[in-house]
Amino acid sequence: MRNPIIVLMLLLIIGSGLATLANPRFYIATSWNNQAATGYFPHFEVEFANALKKEFPCVKTMSDSNILTLLEHEKQKQLLGTGDFEEVSNIGQAMGCDYLVSLKVQVLGTKALITAFCADTRKSKVIARSMANVVDGSAGIKAMEMVSKELVEGLKKFEICPFTGPINVVVKTDRNDKKTDSYAVYCNGIDGLYKLDITTKKTSDADWKLKKTSKNRIEGSVTYNLLEETTTEEHNDCYNCPSGRQGSWLSKETVLKTAKVEGLSNESVADNQQIEDARAVITFMNNGTYTLKVEAASRKGDLKLRTEKRAEGTCDNQSPPPKSIDKKADVPLEEVTFGPFTGTSLDKVLSHKDTYSAVDPVTKEKTTITYDFNLKRD
Repeated sequence: MRNPIIVLMLLLIIGSGLATLANPRFYIATSWNNQAATGYFPHFEVEFANALKKEFPCVKTMSDSNILTLLEHEKQKQLLGTGDFEEVSNIGQAMGCDYLVSLKVQVLGTKALITAFCADTRKSKVIARSMANVVDGSAGIKAMEMVSKELVEGLKKFEICPFTGPINVVVKTDRNDKKTDSYAVYCNGIDGLYKLDITTKKTSDADWKLKKTSKNRIEGSVTYNLLEETTTEEHNDCYNCPSGRQGSWLSKETVLKTAKVEGLSNESVADNQQIEDARAVITFMNNGTYTLKVEAASRKGDLKLRTEKRAEGTCDNQSPPPKSIDKKADVPLEEVTFGPFTGTSLDKVLSHKDTYSAVDPVTKEKTTITYDFNLKRD
């Protein structure tokens, strides 16, 4: 026969490990100052559970009374020698809540003080509160209904039931830049010119095809291609040779950079397993709008550098063979926030698509982002 304390500890350990189940779980804990206050609890449990289920159909609720009943049932089975781990695991699963609802009732004479809050157990943060000070009796029953509704109303700002579905982001860059520097030079009794031209042509595209599968998880893929060519041309009519002689000299260097990357990185770990490095967070605001924040990282792919250089003139003529370097590179989808858009956590669908561009004031590189998402809630 197991010690009841050991059983309770086992329940808490198992419950905490199962808190990541697909259906969000609400556990209702109650406290009171005297026995007269306990009459409020059954009505609150029914009212809160019904109001919660109406707005968030995906949730499951459990309360002190449910747990006590399950524990008593398991205790009797253990006394008879028929208890098993599966039954204990089921009770632990019930206690593995995502949200804790605390209801406290204090009855003082003919009055009752009712305080309630809902906390996100993972973040240890209170996300909804309600309080009522009423005359004990029928007014207390109505107060239970009011407190229940206020708690559920406070939850509308949070993604209780996960929104799932595709999130597609295409990031294209384009740069066509030429920088020129020139000035007069003089040598050998003749006026000349020094001129430096640096031309950069770059195009890249990253196609992120992501899928939000739960509140905090993303899976998917990415395909990234880069083509960048930088050409440096230098012409100097008064180039200084090692011998001291001055004369015309021309050099040209071309650096070609290409890259191809496929697939998401999977270096993050959750629930003791590696997951893809992508995140999507929906934030609901008090004014009935929301934003979608997305970030991700790719696997390492192939990056190739090819350099060709040629020079001719009065001296220092050179024409070496092309030089190639192979490297590894990855590409991030740096944290980008879309929105705000009109919508709340009670909507069945959150959907939007758009395209926008920005130009870097220094490099003049143009980045165009096209995105669309269609997220549905159970």
